[in-house]
Amino acid sequence: MMTAPSELGFFDGRSFSLIDYRHGHTQVVLRGFPPFDDAVVESGEGVVLDLRFLGVQRISCWKDIGPVHLRVAEVAERAIVESRIGPIGRREVFLLAPDSIESYIIAGRVVWAEFLIPSPFTLPSPLDSQNREEAETYQPVGGFTYSTRTS
Repeated sequence: MMTAPSELGFFDGRSFSLIDYRHGHTQVVLRGFPPFDDAVVESGEGVVLDLRFLGVQRISCWKDIGPVHLRVAEVAERAIVESRIGPIGRREVFLLAPDSIESYIIAGRVVWAEFLIPSPFTLPSPLDSQNREEAETYQPVGGFTYSTRTS
């Protein structure tokens, strides 16, 4: 599996939900679920998009998010968030919705990839190496994992 650096700023219309939050490991995983259509029912599998945020300082979002427009807050947006919650430090403010600063995750970086996994899509994220069986069994679609930083 290769990790490719990527600029952030994309929209994905899948329905996203918070599937993993580990305070002690400071990580959050959001999963974008495929539409449950005839192809998914017949094959018993579908392509999910996992977003794994690392070095999480704070989250502000519902468990069920819907479509995601993932981007890094602009300077003015970041200043508004800091005025509400206090200093953010060297972490990024990752916004989850267009034209809004209400849904966000403050973290060091985000890593993402698509995976073809079996329905009902409840497996732990293969992006997390602690999920050894899933990480070994399910490789990213296209062989790439994307990251805001490769460090």
